Amino acid sequence: MTALTGMRANVRRDLKDEDASNYRWSDGEIDRAIEKAVLVYSSYCPLTQLDNTIHTVDQGNTVNLSTLADRIDVVKVEHPVDTLPYPSHRFRVWGDVLTFEDGYTGDGGVCNIYWLKKHTLGETSTIPAAHEHIIAMGAVAFAVSSQSQYQVNLANTGGQTVNRDYTAWATSAFEAFYRSLERVRSYKPGKLVTSELIIET
Repeated sequence: MTALTGMRANVRRDLKDEDASNYRWSDGEIDRAIEKAVLVYSSYCPLTQLDNTIHTVDQGNTVNLSTLADRIDVVKVEHPVDTLPYPSHRFRVWGDVLTFEDGYTGDGGVCNIYWLKKHTLGETSTIPAAHEHIIAMGAVAFAVSSQSQYQVNLANTGGQTVNRDYTAWATSAFEAFYRSLERVRSYKPGKLVTSELIIET
């Protein structure tokens, strides 16, 4: 069983949608809801990464970040990295280009880039086991919200009363999802996240 298959089964269980002969949500709809939940979760609890393979430009003030796939944010850059302590520098990021500020330029050597990455949930998963229930919670909210919109589109009469039960369910599920995210939040802009502590930058 893949990580996605297991999560899909958990979401169906929470949705009370386990009758394979009469699913209310298709696998594709469930998977899309899971994908949305993982994306939101990643903005609260991203994967912390350290890359020390990217080179600066000799006498240049930019660094190419295109190799950092699924990047959410860059929180710290150290250069040069041949003498401790490694100095860090002010920078800005636009697209895949990091630009040093305050007139700093590189020397062609590598730099340490501390960055945040989106989680994945497919054949394998980067979601901590202790947080898998939060992903399921979010997926339920997104799935129910989608069903609510679908019911409105199907209705010729009745207006909002057609989907009131789904709307109430989705609202309650989203509230629980975001409360849980706030409790486990590990990233706030302007802070460097590590597995042990949060360091002001």
